Amino acid sequence: MKFSLHIRASVLALLLLSLFAFSETSYGQSRDDEVYKKGEAIFKANCASCHKVHTKLVGPALVGVSEKYDKEWLYAWIKNSQALVKAGDPQAVAIFEEYNKSVMNAQNLSNAQIDEVLGYLDIETALGPLVAPGGGGEGENNGGGTSGTTMIFLGAIAAMLLVIMFALSRLTGTLNNLLREKMGRLIPKSIPFEKRIFSKKVMAALSLALLIFVGYAAVDSAQKLGRQQNYAPAQPIKFSHELHAGKNKIECQYCHFGASKGKSAVIPSPNLCMNCHKAVKEGPEHGTKEIAKIYAAVGWDPDKGEYIEGYEEKPIEWVRIHNLPDHVYFNHSQHVVAGKVECQECHGPVEEMKVLRQHSTLGMGWCINCHRDTEVQFQGNGYYDEEHYKKFHEGLKNGDIKKVTVEDIGGTECQKCHY
Repeated sequence: MKFSLHIRASVLALLLLSLFAFSETSYGQSRDDEVYKKGEAIFKANCASCHKVHTKLVGPALVGVSEKYDKEWLYAWIKNSQALVKAGDPQAVAIFEEYNKSVMNAQNLSNAQIDEVLGYLDIETALGPLVAPGGGGEGENNGGGTSGTTMIFLGAIAAMLLVIMFALSRLTGTLNNLLREKMGRLIPKSIPFEKRIFSKKVMAALSLALLIFVGYAAVDSAQKLGRQQNYAPAQPIKFSHELHAGKNKIECQYCHFGASKGKSAVIPSPNLCMNCHKAVKEGPEHGTKEIAKIYAAVGWDPDKGEYIEGYEEKPIEWVRIHNLPDHVYFNHSQHVVAGKVECQECHGPVEEMKVLRQHSTLGMGWCINCHRDTEVQFQGNGYYDEEHYKKFHEGLKNGDIKKVTVEDIGGTECQKCHY
């Protein structure tokens, strides 16, 4: 009887775990094609600030663009749209007039790169826009997830299963006592609840747990001195990452282009902002007020649509958010290019932040834990083709090594980050 009840409880526990595993399943369409990924990367880096696939942004929606225009014409238009406009090309002039004579920036892309972007757009056209669960507009390239109703339903089932497991546990004890009574055995005397709670063993365990907690809290508080996690200062311009990176899906490295090229990710200059804001003169929340500050910085006359001659540009004094001590060395390109680390790994879900804040602690322990857990991305990564890394390649190939972490290649050595 006791064995049977434990089996049932185990089955219920497994069912509970499987329900939560099911809740993590993604319901979105898969976009794993290599052509799609390459084209998407180029699109995000060069086009996404002004274009979306299925809806208009600054420029037209690009859905079905391969079917609308000849490929050779697209090469010429993307590389230098104004040359076609000045030459009087009918298609070029029509687009230029339709979008209020907004100038499309010339793109320094090869024909092969443009083909990859067009391949990405063709796949997006065929698959159609992804809509986030529960509705809510275009959800390009989002995998989706479970709805709130599903999570509530699963939570209710989980609570019910826990109650059943508790009831089965009590029933097991009662049946065991009945079995002992039937066989003529002594039934253990029930110890009052308050005596069990305040027994010496329990109190000793609680005292030890309290000591550990206080010690941990003291050390943790000391380590956090000078840190600024969740620091979110007011900025001279109310710039929303939620709007730009989230809703408009502008790629992080379109603005922070230094992240893949050097130590600093760089703060974008106002001139880069003007790539879009020559055409976008009003924001959805603050109207023209905040965008006017950009115009004041660069000397742009929005009424005439031209720069003011002889105007002296004024820098925008952004407040730095992410700070590291002077004795700490951090290189963005090493993490972004060699490590293939996504921006959100360190900076959190910036695409959801209306006001940017420091997401992670950026403490030494946090960095070391990441280096201990993160596997090195060897495949297709030329950075790790050097002689020094060949032993890891061979070990992984013949099965002697299961995985290689950043710690294994020296990522926790003091001199790698301190100098």
